[in-house]
Amino acid sequence: MDDLPGDSAGMGVQNASPSRPPLAVQLPSLAPLPIIPSHSETGRPLRRHRIPARYEDIQPEGPTPLPPAQPLPPMAPGSSALPRVILHVRDFMRTGLNRFGLFREYHHRPSYDPDHSLAEDELSNCHPAQPAEINSIPRAESRPPPWPFRNMSIYRLMEWMITGGNQKSIGEVDRLAKDVLGSKDFRLEDIADFSARAENKRFDLSERHDAGSPFSGDGWTEKDVCIMVPTGQKDQGFGLPFTIPGLQLRSLCNVMKSALADITSQRFHLSPFKRFWKSPSGAEVRCYDEAYTSDEWIEAHDDLQRQPNEPGCKLEKVILGLMFWSDSTHLTSFGTAKVWPLYLYFANLSKYVRCKPSSGASHHVAYIPSVSNILFPDEVIQSHYPGFPASGLASRLNFE
Repeated sequence: MDDLPGDSAGMGVQNASPSRPPLAVQLPSLAPLPIIPSHSETGRPLRRHRIPARYEDIQPEGPTPLPPAQPLPPMAPGSSALPRVILHVRDFMRTGLNRFGLFREYHHRPSYDPDHSLAEDELSNCHPAQPAEINSIPRAESRPPPWPFRNMSIYRLMEWMITGGNQKSIGEVDRLAKDVLGSKDFRLEDIADFSARAENKRFDLSERHDAGSPFSGDGWTEKDVCIMVPTGQKDQGFGLPFTIPGLQLRSLCNVMKSALADITSQRFHLSPFKRFWKSPSGAEVRCYDEAYTSDEWIEAHDDLQRQPNEPGCKLEKVILGLMFWSDSTHLTSFGTAKVWPLYLYFANLSKYVRCKPSSGASHHVAYIPSVSNILFPDEVIQSHYPGFPASGLASRLNFE
């Protein structure tokens, strides 16, 4: 080591200044870094694990915003433009690509894009769902018994039948004997001609014309429907006419006005478009996902734009897509009250919003009464049409 002048010179410099003490710097204490073993217990090198690409959950992304409209060229001061009519047949435009390579193609520049301000929680269902608020409906004023039945005996018997358990046990029979049959206001002569079916029908129709009924407002009207009842006789043609009362319906114009005034209409797509996917190779593939992206909707929208406006009207002309659905519904857990509700959905609303039960996208248009609740072969048909065949009658009349 003495043969190396550099080392000896360096040592001489350090010993040459003993008068200036070194500065004491206190470094913060750092936690020791964890020692990551490079080998497993068996002596094999460790591997880095990651989930396959098909299991990676990529969050959805909304469409890119619409490009800004090009402003009109300014006019020179003092110049006057000649009056002329400019007919814009199409204002063709395309949006940019999002992270998935999707873009839109419009034939006419939309005045409003309902997807421009979609929040992340509206694009994915991974967040916890919030319970929907249910508006409390005030109950109608209670009426004293025996309403709606004829006497207290029938009232007591019907109350026993529709309350309690589904299967009447020994305790239920004892309750019938003590609370119903043993009641002071119960008389056996009142139920001499008792019929549970007829009393259920009376109970179902008791609040039809009540002021607190949901059909008393919001444009609901009641009409009668005349159908032809087949009699099985050739000389009577298609049968005999029979009137079915109780059809509750609303005007479609009122329903559309109410839907456009609702907050859900902010998500309506009033300008149709085509959706494309651009592959990594540059090929453009058409995507069919909504009703307002179909060729029929775009063609109908173009035809509507060519039609003249109403006199004095400068509003935008748009198309509303109406979709109807109906199915039988049992109204009560007891009795025979059934209706066929007719629902209306607007195709302008995305299916991802329209299919949510909490979206409120369903509009009630009509309630078709069930014929079996109104027409009883033993009570009505035989009294009006003697000898009428009752076999398969309810199914035939419901079809009509």
